[in-house]
Amino acid sequence: VLLPYMGKLSDMYDRRKVYSIGFLVFAIGSFCCAISNGFIPLLLARCLQGVGATMIMANSQAMVRQVFPDHERGRALGFNAIVISAGTLSGPAVGGVMLEFADWPWLFWINVPIALTAFLLGLRMFPSTAGSGKKSKFDIAGTLLLGLGTCFLLLAAESSGQGFTPTVLTEAAIGLLLLAALLLQQRKISYGVLDRELFSYRKVWLGNASSFLINLAQTATLIPVTFYLQSEMGYPAWLTGTLLILQPLLMGIVAPFAGWFRDKYGGFFPITVGAMFCAVSMIGLIVMPSVTIVGVCVQLALFGIGNGLFHATNNAEIMSAAPAAKSSLAGSLLAMVRYMGQIAGVGLAAVMVGSMGAQGGDGGELGLSMRLLFAVCMLSCLAVGIGGRMLQPREKPNAASAGPSA
Repeated sequence: VLLPYMGKLSDMYDRRKVYSIGFLVFAIGSFCCAISNGFIPLLLARCLQGVGATMIMANSQAMVRQVFPDHERGRALGFNAIVISAGTLSGPAVGGVMLEFADWPWLFWINVPIALTAFLLGLRMFPSTAGSGKKSKFDIAGTLLLGLGTCFLLLAAESSGQGFTPTVLTEAAIGLLLLAALLLQQRKISYGVLDRELFSYRKVWLGNASSFLINLAQTATLIPVTFYLQSEMGYPAWLTGTLLILQPLLMGIVAPFAGWFRDKYGGFFPITVGAMFCAVSMIGLIVMPSVTIVGVCVQLALFGIGNGLFHATNNAEIMSAAPAAKSSLAGSLLAMVRYMGQIAGVGLAAVMVGSMGAQGGDGGELGLSMRLLFAVCMLSCLAVGIGGRMLQPREKPNAASAGPSA
């Protein structure tokens, strides 16, 4: 909900300060979590952590755009993907090891010195930006519509595993109506939470739509695979977690190559081929008579490769196409769209295979549900590949284009 706010605020003022202060807010939130002694204080502290994380996420891609010229931006975002993958891989493992030897508050204590160090280094090392300085209205009504609509859809998604009850249908209908009202409201104002100028650029709207579909497919397939490995195939949690590492690991390996290719030859090829890799990864689990560990590993590996090709390139194309004065807003909208895709993926998985893990299930119907889910996700990825082939401009990055000056 706060991502567009923080993006607009960062473009108006010094991006470096908003980004760095985000780490300070996150450190304070972590400290409050560690000392909380009840559910309500913990919940409020987690909200404070979320505010800090929003300030960071709204600016992380914009900071890369600011520092690197266009013909180096893909490779820079590729290395950024390695860091993200490393965090994805190490976070659950470090948390699990810590809980073996310490109480849960240490999961938050460890964040405090790390975030404070990042706060100081950000202020010291990142270049400062003057910002536009232009005062702009904030779209409070649009933010409320977006937040409430997303919350109602999340509630419907979480409950839909029990079937289409009147409560689920009511929550889904309210969520959709609120988002429809948001779209109508955005057409009437120029300062909306969904910036019309940004979405007038073909690479921006097409890249965000593609990111939504790829993230939907990733989340919708990863959830049932996790439950299937544990509930249906009987694998322990540590082995399941080890297998799931395949996807972010290969994404981190492939992303720098995709960024280098984009910087040298343009983004069309890695975006299209990456989406096709993601689509092809689904075929085995759709047509195989039974789900095997080999099939799951192949699916995770191919999707990880496709994700690495797609995301580093797509992010670089979006950030390069956006105006320099709105780069933080562009990065925040990209992060918001990514989360919306993940929410939609959770809902799709809950609707189609929501009972998985809650009951053993007999193989026939459950297998059919899984195959249908993977078929829908395959079509989602194919749409990205075909749409990119038809609509994606094929320009090479401009070697003469430097990042915005400090």
